[in-house]
Amino acid sequence: MKLLKAIILSIFLFPLNHILSKENEELVFCFVGDAGEVTQSQTEVTQALYESDCSLIWYLGDITQPGIDKVDDPEFVERFLNPFNKILGNKIPFYLIVGNHDYKKDPYVYIDIAKKYPLLNHPNNYYTKKFGDLCFFALDTTIFDKLYLFYKRWGHINWLKSSIEEQKEDCKFSIAVAHHPLFSSGDRDSASPQLAIFLESYVFGTFDIYITGHNHVLADEGDRKGTTQLISAAASLPGGSPEKAPEGKFNVETPGYLRLVMEDSDIASYKFIDAKTKNILWSKSKEGSGVRTKSR
Repeated sequence: MKLLKAIILSIFLFPLNHILSKENEELVFCFVGDAGEVTQSQTEVTQALYESDCSLIWYLGDITQPGIDKVDDPEFVERFLNPFNKILGNKIPFYLIVGNHDYKKDPYVYIDIAKKYPLLNHPNNYYTKKFGDLCFFALDTTIFDKLYLFYKRWGHINWLKSSIEEQKEDCKFSIAVAHHPLFSSGDRDSASPQLAIFLESYVFGTFDIYITGHNHVLADEGDRKGTTQLISAAASLPGGSPEKAPEGKFNVETPGYLRLVMEDSDIASYKFIDAKTKNILWSKSKEGSGVRTKSR
């Protein structure tokens, strides 16, 4: 309890100005998802992130497996605050995205949680974040995946279209982050038909990179319409990787995370890191075009 109080105090008192004032090329962006179960894989990944050079972490959904419905929910303490306590103690900010497991209870509770813990960023279930010329678009794909959430979709689509128009001239590189991938070279399912329509219409062909969780693997699924799809969700296993990934693709069930840096304003370099060995499992670079618009 004393440790938790110390973490909470440090989160309250720590300003984010030193992160936001860094030049874009100096920031190390890390990505992890589906770490909402207390398992050996979770322990290995959180320890690796603690020992890493990450400037900030994008959490790609399924923050807790059972979901939560209040700010002080014990499940949030057990499955997020405690496992990530050393990272938070190092003053590393998180940018949160909700996944399908977060919809088991109240996914909007993270808006209030972010108000309590300034190191946890989540102004809404979809939002934008800029780091210099690098633009992030955080999406809520669960409302497109689940049929019963159909009534929330047009609000999200209208927001996304408006955000793209507002920021397209200011972004030299664009990354969409969400929970569900469009497709997979492994055994996990591809997107549902209604989610696929949204992703094909508004994400692929618009952004330079699309980074997701959900499929419990580390994966580079290659380009589609000029958008590279990456998956970083290997804090929970099994993940359903193929025995051999198709040529030019990467898909493994090894606990780890994705690390990305900007080599230039329009060139991103990314690596998948093995949590146990700290070895680089796969690395590539991507030249971006910013935010591309198309007639819809």
